[in-house]
Amino acid sequence: MDASQTPPPPVESAGRTGSRLGKVSELTIIVPFAPGGADRLRAFLKLFGGNLAGADDVGTVHGMRFVCLDNDTRTLFATAYDGDWDAYIDDFATKIPDFLDIIDSAWEGWPGIRSPRRRTTSRSTRSLPRAGTSRTT
Repeated sequence: MDASQTPPPPVESAGRTGSRLGKVSELTIIVPFAPGGADRLRAFLKLFGGNLAGADDVGTVHGMRFVCLDNDTRTLFATAYDGDWDAYIDDFATKIPDFLDIIDSAWEGWPGIRSPRRRTTSRSTRSLPRAGTSRTT
């Protein structure tokens, strides 16, 4: 890089979980499926033709991806969004809570968006597994 180029912004924390580079944050987690969860997630995604247009209501989302792993026992979820984790998850909780419940009910231990446990499950880095690990509840 020569002196006329601006160095890229540093990678920093996106709040309670994930990383941020400039305005864009990322989160990648691997979680175990609840019994039948892989089939439910596939059916939901098929229903929408793989286009999660409901996520457009959450203005902070750039994209998200689901990958079934280990013979449908776990899923990788990856997303990119603007800003901090708390604002991102609060947007889902207030703008499309039913959508979030349908998707996340495929995951083992998901308490539901309206559960008081949702705050600690969705916001605590201790409750969200890091990539390559799985959560047990």
